[in-house]
Amino acid sequence: MNQPQQKNKKYALKFCILGDGGVGKTTLVERLATGNFNPITKMTIGIDFSLIHLDIQLNLEESISIDLTVWDLGGEDRFRFMLPAYIHGADGGILLYDVTRFTSAMNLPGWLKMWRSNTDPGTPIYLVGSKFDLVTENMYPMVEQNITSLKEELGMKIHFLISTKDGIMIEDLMQTIAKEMWIFKNRAQTTPSPYKFEYKLRV
Repeated sequence: MNQPQQKNKKYALKFCILGDGGVGKTTLVERLATGNFNPITKMTIGIDFSLIHLDIQLNLEESISIDLTVWDLGGEDRFRFMLPAYIHGADGGILLYDVTRFTSAMNLPGWLKMWRSNTDPGTPIYLVGSKFDLVTENMYPMVEQNITSLKEELGMKIHFLISTKDGIMIEDLMQTIAKEMWIFKNRAQTTPSPYKFEYKLRV
């Protein structure tokens, strides 16, 4: 007699996107939620959030389903005072900047400090450069140099280059961080973790 197929376990995780205004946080959230690229978005007033569903394959035999609450934190200075309350309790996040406008990375140390002050030590957060579709061949050496400087300044080893317009690396980014978020949240039950992951196309 065949054994009934076991349903995927479901988990709920909280995910925050931090960064200055205009770097593409809202378009990234819309891409995650709908699969579409919307070139016309309004400035986020304070915070906004969406719920997306992810199916994560942990290994050949085990997968999980994650309901991910994605919090888009407004990057304007006048909203900054309210953000720590929304970061609190996050299971993971990204620091987003525009690779074609390196001045958008200048405030990342402040965003990272806010993150670390309002999350548990070691909560996963990745450095992500947006609008990679706009990077020309001539621009790439400077982009690569800026990435190296950023990783050194922030003490972060992993960096993703994404494009919400073309969908470049977004699936890999979300699969990677969702797995790490799940492992971190369940670290008491997964120590040492049996899952090992490779980071694709990291820079």
